[in-house]
Amino acid sequence: MDREPKITVIMSVFNGSEFLAESIQSILDQTFKEFEFIIVDDGSTDNSLDIIRSFESADSRIKVISKLNEGLAKSLNTAISISKGEYIARMDADDISYKNRLEKQYEFMQKNKSIDLCGCSMDIIDELGNVTSEKIQTSNNHEILKKRFFQSPILHITFFGKKLFFLKNNGYREEFKYAQDYDLVMRGIDSGAKICNIKHKLVQYRDYQKKIEPKKFIQQFRMTELIVKLSREREQFGKEVSSLDSKILSIFKVNNFDIFITKIFLSTYFLKNSFLNRILKRIVNLLAFALNGDLRRLLIRDLRAYKL
Repeated sequence: MDREPKITVIMSVFNGSEFLAESIQSILDQTFKEFEFIIVDDGSTDNSLDIIRSFESADSRIKVISKLNEGLAKSLNTAISISKGEYIARMDADDISYKNRLEKQYEFMQKNKSIDLCGCSMDIIDELGNVTSEKIQTSNNHEILKKRFFQSPILHITFFGKKLFFLKNNGYREEFKYAQDYDLVMRGIDSGAKICNIKHKLVQYRDYQKKIEPKKFIQQFRMTELIVKLSREREQFGKEVSSLDSKILSIFKVNNFDIFITKIFLSTYFLKNSFLNRILKRIVNLLAFALNGDLRRLLIRDLRAYKL
C-alpha cells in the first residue's frame, strides 16, 4: 500500500478457525479498498494463525500480530496502537461484512464530521450462514441516549469510529473480560462524544446455540450492570467511586445452581416461533424469574427497555 490507509480494520482471534477464512475474505472483498487490516492472534491453540498467515502472504493490506492470550480488550488496544487509519472499524472472526460496509460507513463519517462513532443494523445468521432474523438499530439520537442504560446503543461488530475517539477514551478497558464495547461507548457518551447508527444493514452477526455459555452469559450481564453503575457515578460525582477489583471479583463468582437455571433459560432462545414454544418460553421465563436473581434483573431490564 503506497498511501496511508484511510481505515484500519481490527480483528482479534482466539481459536476461531471455523469461520475465520470467510470473515477475513469479507473484508478483503470490500468495495472500499484504502484500508489496512490488523489481525491479532490472541494465543490460539487451533490453526487460526496458519489461516491468518495464508491471507497475509496474499494481501499486503493485512498485518498480523501473534501473541500470548491476554484477552479481547488487550488485543484490540494493541491493534489500535499501531493503526495508521483515520478511522477504526471492528470485525469479529466469525461474522461477515457486506461488501459495501466500509464504503457506506466511511461516506457517512466524511459527511458528518461531528460524529465520533457510528454503527449500523445487521442480519443474524446461524452456523450455516442462513439468515435467521435481523437487528435494526435506532438512528434517532434521542432514542440512543434514552435506552443506553438498558442496552448498548451501538453493536460492537458494527463499530466504525474516528481513531481519535478511541485514543481520547483510552481504548478498551482491559480489566473487563466482557462488554468492553459497551463500557467504551458509555465512557464516550459521558465524555461528550457523539454516536449514532446509520440505517443500512451492513454486517451479518453469527449467532447459534453452542456460542452461548450459561456462566459467561451471567458474567456478561453482571458486567453490563457494573458499566451502568459506573456511568451513573460519573454523572453524579464527576468520577467513578466504586472499587473495580472487588466488583469484578464478585461478578465472576457464579454458583452451579445459577448456571443450571441459566442453561434451561438459554435452551429456549433458539426455539422456532410457534404457539407451543411461546408457551414454553413463558413458563421458563417465570421459572428463571423466581429462581435466579441475575435473570430476574435481566428480564426486568428488558421489559423496561421495551416500554421506552
